[in-house]
Amino acid sequence: MIAKGRRRAVAAVELLFVLPVLLTVLLGTVELSLWLTAQQTVSLSSREGARTAALGGDNTAVQDAVRLTLGDARYAQATVVAYLTDDSGNPVDSGQPVSVVVQLPVSSVVPDLLAFTGLTIRNLQLVGQTVMRKE
Repeated sequence: MIAKGRRRAVAAVELLFVLPVLLTVLLGTVELSLWLTAQQTVSLSSREGARTAALGGDNTAVQDAVRLTLGDARYAQATVVAYLTDDSGNPVDSGQPVSVVVQLPVSSVVPDLLAFTGLTIRNLQLVGQTVMRKE
């Protein structure tokens, strides 16, 4: 039989090996869930901007719709590009596509929890793009 003190030492060593793996999995799960939530928000905001553009809204109305949908101050760094004109600069006709692209640095809304493992989100972007036909 193993002595009681020796069992504690074995348990402590096992914990030293398992704890970093468990911590990495936990932090990875939190980071992934925050990333997916932010991606859904960016996609939803591009969809709302495209809906506004499809209903005849101008660039200001599209920007307002996107900012209203983004809401949170963490999303203030988002860039919004609306494609509402044809190649000659004229507004597109009914039935033609309009597009809205929303880009946001991931690091502005998701903490870089796995940087200690070498997996970083520092230079990544969240992108939402929606194309609809103008009514």
